[in-house]
Amino acid sequence: MKKSLVVGSLILLWCLLSAQQDPQKFRLIHADRLFMSNQPTGQILDLTGNVHFFYGDTEFKSHRALILDAQKIARLSGNVVVQNDSLHLVADSLAYYRIPQVLNLGGKVRLTQRTQSGFVRWMEGDHAIYDQAKDTFTAWSRVRAYDQQENAHARCGYGFWDRAREYAYLIEEPEVQAGTADTLFVKADKMEFFQDERKLIATFNVRTNSQDYHATSDFLIYFAEEEKAVFLGEPRFENEFATAQAREFQLLFTERELERVVLVDSCLVNFAREEGLERTNWVRARDIQLNFSEGKITDFSAESEVSYYFLQEEGERQDFFINSATGDRLKAKFDADNKLKLMDMGGKIKGSYKFKNDS
Repeated sequence: MKKSLVVGSLILLWCLLSAQQDPQKFRLIHADRLFMSNQPTGQILDLTGNVHFFYGDTEFKSHRALILDAQKIARLSGNVVVQNDSLHLVADSLAYYRIPQVLNLGGKVRLTQRTQSGFVRWMEGDHAIYDQAKDTFTAWSRVRAYDQQENAHARCGYGFWDRAREYAYLIEEPEVQAGTADTLFVKADKMEFFQDERKLIATFNVRTNSQDYHATSDFLIYFAEEEKAVFLGEPRFENEFATAQAREFQLLFTERELERVVLVDSCLVNFAREEGLERTNWVRARDIQLNFSEGKITDFSAESEVSYYFLQEEGERQDFFINSATGDRLKAKFDADNKLKLMDMGGKIKGSYKFKNDS
């Protein structure tokens, strides 16, 4: 009984002293063992076993905590948990510098946020710094992140998350996977996320892969709300049927399934007569649009300054011919097996057909 009174008195004394010296009030809720000592550098509180305390509105839990009052530092280790409003942070170890409100964390660090809409976002790494005053989180070494609203996973070597501005960036070989494993995969030198606008910007050496197509460019801007991706900087698009180039690509999706590809300015599409054959045919135009269904091209249209070349090899049911022409517009349709079944050109047409028996 006497021991309990002494411990309780020490806890009360510590809390009173902390409240007087620090506007961020310290409140101890529980500890299995408490030891307080006076050192030349100031008072030290050593807590072990189911440690639970508050600094202001921020809640801390751990296996052990060392509170250095004069230095305004708290060191926690073992199953560290920090909770404040929508923030939930876990780590193996933590050093909390009350001035300037910075948490230095190590070992399996993860910061989790639940948005007002109920979605969960998190970022984790081997090491991290959380600036409580600025509400920013920096992680490095085996960094991973997740956004439930976008159903997207990311990984890199270094990540920064500004929760106040709803902005994050990833560097050191960042990769993003959206949807299931074969839906959409993006790699680049740097990626930026603007959460309020639901926008992703990838810069330099951008590589985008899915089960239906591959694309490369210097820049990518993806608008999640519109389900639209814009590729800039020598973009190149390729699937099993065609290879395309232009100054700008716009990919439009429905529920993350590719629906339409819009090529803008100086467009070139090399395509095969049917999937799996050599891409000997081509179309040039100022603007080209390709439509897709279930990963297969259904048709395309070309507008302005159009030229094309089409080679049909001789077969059991078809004759050899070469057709080349220029005009104002061109439309082509394909069947369910991705075989070309119709080409229709219009407007100031000039062209030629060459058959096998032509001299």
